[in-house]
Amino acid sequence: MRETSMTTLSQLNDLAYNYWWSWNQDVWNLFSSINKEVWAETRNPVLVLKNTKDLEASLNNEDLKKKVGDLHSRLVTYLNRKDTWFAKNFANTKGPIAYFSAEYGIHEALPIYSGGLGVLSGDHVKSASDLGIPMVFVGLFYSNGYFTQRINEDGKQLDLYGKFQPENLSLTPVTTKNGEALVFDLELAERTIKVQAHKAMVGSSELYLLDSNHPANSEADRLLTAKLYGGDREMRISQEVILGIGGVKLLKALGIEPAAFHMNEGHSGFFQLERIKNAMKERSMTFDEAKILCASNCLFTTHTPVPAGNEAFSLPLMHKHFFKMIKGFNISWERFVELGIVPEKSDYKYFSLTVFAINVARFYNGVSELHGKIAQKMWRDQWPQVPEVENPMSHITNGVHVQTWMALDVKNLLNETVGTKWEDELANHDFWKKAGDISNSEIRETKVALKAKMISLVRAQLKKQLKENNESQKEIDAVDTYLDDKTLVIGFARRFATYKRATLIFKDLKKLEALVNNPERPVAFVFSGKAHPQDVPGQKYIEEIYKFSRMPSLKGKVIILENYDMNISRHLVSGSDVWLNNPRRPMEASGTSGQKVPINFGLNFSVLDGWWREAFDGNNGWAIGEEKDFANDEIQDYEDAMDFYKTLEQTILPLYYADKAKGENGSSAAWIEKTKISFVTNISRYSTHRMVQDYMTKFYAPAIAYGDKYKNNGDLIKTYLDNRRALKMNWKAMYFTYVHFDGNHVEVPSQFDKSWKSPLHHVEYPAEVTFPGRVFETNEAHIHVGTYLGDLKPESVVVEAVICDLKTDEVKTEKLRLKGPLEDGVGHFELKFKANDSKKIRFRIYGHDNFLVHPFEYGYMMWY
Repeated sequence: MRETSMTTLSQLNDLAYNYWWSWNQDVWNLFSSINKEVWAETRNPVLVLKNTKDLEASLNNEDLKKKVGDLHSRLVTYLNRKDTWFAKNFANTKGPIAYFSAEYGIHEALPIYSGGLGVLSGDHVKSASDLGIPMVFVGLFYSNGYFTQRINEDGKQLDLYGKFQPENLSLTPVTTKNGEALVFDLELAERTIKVQAHKAMVGSSELYLLDSNHPANSEADRLLTAKLYGGDREMRISQEVILGIGGVKLLKALGIEPAAFHMNEGHSGFFQLERIKNAMKERSMTFDEAKILCASNCLFTTHTPVPAGNEAFSLPLMHKHFFKMIKGFNISWERFVELGIVPEKSDYKYFSLTVFAINVARFYNGVSELHGKIAQKMWRDQWPQVPEVENPMSHITNGVHVQTWMALDVKNLLNETVGTKWEDELANHDFWKKAGDISNSEIRETKVALKAKMISLVRAQLKKQLKENNESQKEIDAVDTYLDDKTLVIGFARRFATYKRATLIFKDLKKLEALVNNPERPVAFVFSGKAHPQDVPGQKYIEEIYKFSRMPSLKGKVIILENYDMNISRHLVSGSDVWLNNPRRPMEASGTSGQKVPINFGLNFSVLDGWWREAFDGNNGWAIGEEKDFANDEIQDYEDAMDFYKTLEQTILPLYYADKAKGENGSSAAWIEKTKISFVTNISRYSTHRMVQDYMTKFYAPAIAYGDKYKNNGDLIKTYLDNRRALKMNWKAMYFTYVHFDGNHVEVPSQFDKSWKSPLHHVEYPAEVTFPGRVFETNEAHIHVGTYLGDLKPESVVVEAVICDLKTDEVKTEKLRLKGPLEDGVGHFELKFKANDSKKIRFRIYGHDNFLVHPFEYGYMMWY
């Protein structure tokens, strides 16, 4: 009897100590059945096991033992899969890939995330596991987590911090082969600290969390990793040194040799310094050689065009932390600083982690199509001679982990309708077309149930808030009348950064009051979100919305919930009918909260920014405003607000209540049809399965290949550097000696100045308008071009014609052929050009190497 219960207990421990449970709600139900109170309070399986009296006795229940055994069998089967997407498509590609991020949103019980960046990282971890991609993830363990938010009776945000013990979480200490705690030394400014680590298994993915809270450290140093995004700049740079340099030290101590590295935002960028140091020592390389080697298998992802999101440190602070290390690189301090220097308009200089990351990686991306273009323009100074539309900055659009964010009710509905194997088809668009055949009644029934759960959570949370603020019992009891499953509910939940414009809907209060108080077509709004502790304007937005929510005309129709976390998020994205997103375009790089809504048969109502600009097709939701320039923010805010009111009143509400005349309350049949379109068009395109597959195909596999080439052939590195030095030495002396057309042609004006001087967000010019140089029109000609190359070899450059179609704006290129040997340093090139109609044509020369990651990586380009 005892042996059986111990076996069950062992299985329970396996379930509790693998965050696979975080996206398998059947496991939640299991632990809730063991101790409902502890689970409801903590949603933490480890605490359920630790705080349940007579646990062994309860495990002798046959039904419980069967549930445990079945779930454990599912976990074991999942962990031992051989037919994963990675195994099928990249069987000969080695790993692992190391991914570094300052925050991870795995589950609310592990509060080491603040918003979209962390949740995206957490979803990346989970999809890597689902797809079988060998990845190892590195972050920090924040013992105080991100702050717990209270909203007091005046609407002010209060930042409270708890204390989280790793032994009470689904974590295990990282140990040596001898079973002792793995602890290593890390130089931090002018001292040495001890760093330990905790390990989280997330399916088959390994997540390592570094921690300075070691008894051998001073009290101040023990607190370095206590708070996410807390403290001053000294604490921030210390955290990033621990994350980056400490992360590489940890992997080395564990014997893990990554084949590629992914830098998720610039916070972790310092890991490249430790890698460079190791390469210089172990391979007897110079700094430049080691930098190229380490950059060749490194990807950098930038997540925001917002200045505050791009980490930067003062030069004195950088000097304090890195001067000693850089001295050991045998380069000057100035040489190092050049890798990240950004001069402000005041001539004050600071060290940008984004610029540094670009300079120490060879692969780069933004997180949506529009953001990729914005990033190309924003960071074009890193390749100043290359047109922004052609520079190496690329993009992969973010997604969400469907199994985490899809409600259990929807999962059950899919099991019954499209089959139980749907989780294997998350990136298969054709498969999901069959979801359009699910009956309206089944979807409505599912949505009503989800809405009821959301309303229950909203009411419970709101009552708790009112009680904490010493409101009257009458006020608290009135909450039971707030919201109902027949009223259209619009959700807005995210970080309260000011560019997200949380207060936009209050621009015309009378219009809003009329909308929410219309008895025929009622609408309610639920807000939730945290503002950064140092973001006073963002906190002011929370205060304003709170005060609006207390107005008699809006009470119960505008609600703001405190302490936004992944639990509140799950309920709101699944229960809301409409998801509101109204950032100031183009500041929303991606906006993943809206991607969680279609998979729960909800609809988006959003500014055409980030992912929604790609996803919106006119039928699967609604847009706010237009893609155009505004004279100032006030005009943009006004026009977007007016468009919001108009679309809500004239389109959204009439559609939702379209069947009311027939005596039917709640969502209409036409509304349900629209939610199906939203589901079908978005589920495969905006999952992290598709996203991580894209990363593997577009970046990880090439990075691994380039890393191997450069690691196994030192001559490639020397050739790369020699070519770059030769280009640098000769470039200013190079010039076009002539361009001659044998055939009809005419020179036309260039519009380049217009695009170059345009605002950051204006990226919709035809590509050819972003090209400098003289412009000719021709449909047929034998073209001769001469270029003075100085001491350069012809194979070190490409002379190219850039050809633009006058009707379609399509851009093509054709390389010119070298006619013979150089004559006094001049290369003579030719192109026999013929087209059906007239084309615009320009000529350029750029640096070349057969082993470049991107054709314009050298950054040297000259136009005629």
